[in-house]
Amino acid sequence: MDRLDQLFARSLREIEAHSTELADTNTGRYLINEAGQLLAALRLWAQHQYRSDEVVREILETADVVTLAEVAGELREVGGVDALAASGTIAGLRRLPNVQLLAIASCALRAL
Repeated sequence: MDRLDQLFARSLREIEAHSTELADTNTGRYLINEAGQLLAALRLWAQHQYRSDEVVREILETADVVTLAEVAGELREVGGVDALAASGTIAGLRRLPNVQLLAIASCALRAL
């Protein structure tokens, strides 16, 4: 099972590979970083649930705050440093304005 930092590095590389135009601006770099964190957190959750990136894709496509809250809760229940950090990441992103959350989720989808 991959650690959260490994999943973040992988997610960031994959997003950057499909987002070269975003990396040229501060806002774009922010989106890429946040998307990498979100994708890594969702991938960690998927690993614990024995699910694939396809389920992660479905979550990102809807960016539903209720589903994200459920995922964050399930990660909290798993416990451990990585799961708690991932849960906190998702919980924090859920609080963003919907337009911003959708932009981050859309950026994360580029990796899938």
